[in-house]
Amino acid sequence: MQKVQIISFALGLLGRKPIITLDNQNDITAAAEQAFDFLVPVILSKGQWRFATKIIQVSELEVDPIITYWKYSYQLPSDYLKMIRQYPHNYDFEMYDDLKMYSNVGGPLYIEYIFQPSISQFPPYFNEYLAYAIAENLALSNAHSVTFASKLAQDKGVIMAQALASDAQNRPQTPLMSQPIITNRAVTSYPYGQY
Repeated sequence: MQKVQIISFALGLLGRKPIITLDNQNDITAAAEQAFDFLVPVILSKGQWRFATKIIQVSELEVDPIITYWKYSYQLPSDYLKMIRQYPHNYDFEMYDDLKMYSNVGGPLYIEYIFQPSISQFPPYFNEYLAYAIAENLALSNAHSVTFASKLAQDKGVIMAQALASDAQNRPQTPLMSQPIITNRAVTSYPYGQY
């Protein structure tokens, strides 16, 4: 699917005529294209979309971190939008300007992160959600009706839930291997856990 098709669907949700090109735009089409460009990275960075996830080894920088608390500094990739997790797993890091990450974990460090893929790689469920998000963004200025805008927001919420559920199918759930709270508690019918 192309950008123009997603915008055309969004305009259709607003009761406008479909478009076949983004050339010679009217005001609402120009606003829809601006909303598209603004909303794509926002929506991607608010979720854990599997189609927009990469795992890479980050490059350790030769310069030491400015703050002496941190031992290592790493350069994040230029297409980085949001961190999901690190390998080895740790929480001892912070992000700073110019896509730098400071950490106390050395050695090879891998990150799983969200990036913005090309539009042609967006799955159909994401395209539909994006069109609803664009339409909702333009609803008040276009329809001048709070009722219409709130209905569109409600519909967008349903579409978002469906899109996230579809995307979650790309990562199966893993069962807990360790259950310390369950295995270490005294659950018994006897008083004070005695047998």
